[in-house]
Amino acid sequence: MTHRLEHLNFQDVVIDKLTVHSFEMGVYLAEVDFDGRNGYIIGENNKPRPFYSVSQVKQQLSSATIKEAFLVHASAYDEMIGQGDKVDNRLIVPI
Repeated sequence: MTHRLEHLNFQDVVIDKLTVHSFEMGVYLAEVDFDGRNGYIIGENNKPRPFYSVSQVKQQLSSATIKEAFLVHASAYDEMIGQGDKVDNRLIVPI
């Protein structure tokens, strides 16, 4: 499931959960749980829409009501030091 930004940024829209995923090179993807459907925000090309800061995500959704929001960052530390088994090393921070 996906969502378009232009359908979400209205005063009568209530987003149950916003999850901003942090990726390399300062790129963020936003995932929203709205109207019982969970999915990424997509752009005009039907691909996930990149954001370049958490503030940009918040600004683009400033008219909507967001009940809860989180920033998720997955560390590649285990891979960098050569550990074989991958563990869930996500950092989840309320924003």
